[in-house]
Amino acid sequence: MKERDAKELVVRAGIALVQSGLIARTWGNVSCRVDGDIFVITPSGRNYLSLTPEDIVPVRIADLGYEGSMKPSSEKGIHAEVYRLFPEINFAIHTHQEYASAVSAAGLDLMPLSDKTESFFEKILCARYALPGTKSLRRNVAEALRKSTSNAVILKHHGALCYGKDYDTALKTAFELETLCRDFVEKPARANQCKPLGSKKRDKARPQPGGSEHDIHQDQTGSDERDTYQSRGNPFAYALKQAVLEKKGGFVLFNHDPEVVRYSHLTRPLHPFLDDFAQIIGTKAKVAENDNKSILNGLQHGSAVFIRNCGAVCWGKNERDAEAVSMILRKNCRAYFTAALFAKPKPINGFESALMRLVYLKKYSKLAE
Repeated sequence: MKERDAKELVVRAGIALVQSGLIARTWGNVSCRVDGDIFVITPSGRNYLSLTPEDIVPVRIADLGYEGSMKPSSEKGIHAEVYRLFPEINFAIHTHQEYASAVSAAGLDLMPLSDKTESFFEKILCARYALPGTKSLRRNVAEALRKSTSNAVILKHHGALCYGKDYDTALKTAFELETLCRDFVEKPARANQCKPLGSKKRDKARPQPGGSEHDIHQDQTGSDERDTYQSRGNPFAYALKQAVLEKKGGFVLFNHDPEVVRYSHLTRPLHPFLDDFAQIIGTKAKVAENDNKSILNGLQHGSAVFIRNCGAVCWGKNERDAEAVSMILRKNCRAYFTAALFAKPKPINGFESALMRLVYLKKYSKLAE
């Protein structure tokens, strides 16, 4: 394939994945093989909707070398493994899509499949965890790829890697994977196979999700809706928002998603079950009492804090960052409850979480800006 054609396909795929919701902001990466020696891949920390073919970076399969000032994705190594191991594969997509990410946190070594399709057969393997962008992650993914009978592997506590013989097949694989993972998660939940969360005493007394005396609704638009909050009969929400803005500045969103409300009934902090939570929110999100002082104290430790029995407050330097925090918090809550379906939920190691947070604050967030 001509290099220019490969770059145009990568740009096209990035737009399609963002519009579908499988990729958000700069998270994930897309690549296309040019020949036996070279593939092209999305750059690091760039918005997919703004990319042009000139922004897509050629990378050597053998040594990950590249030319020029544009830095390729930090996950170029796992793409190289796909092209190295499968000569017939010409397109690869790495995503942090929601249900595949939820399965990645469940502690499973594989996800069994009942039906065979063009891209999936018998099972989907889960690659062992390692920090993102590392040689260890590349080795773990290569190990799973060698054993895989499907055109996707799940990366534990991270996301998914999908691939195919061409653009259309790889994209179809990514969408199909999300459907398979959603069905896998929802069937045992519907069958009531989830173990009780927390102590029996606390679970028995736990209020049902859906609101409280100070019901906080998610700001869907992200705009400063002072009058709207007051007209909903909820002056507490407005007062809290003003207190956060006075203390930290930036932008505030209230997340009332069912998964987030569900977690707010628990007492323990939520720790990272996914890499992007550690990077963008922090090493934990506390469950605070329903008062400004407790909530502000919780925000000292990260970008989100739960309000007991209500939902969560999500903070960012701007509207876009706050929306990202809100989305990742919901996704991590889903990952937690998915893990609880199969075993005792086990978060990412605390040291590794802190390291990812530090690297993100010092390096990646500035690159994304």
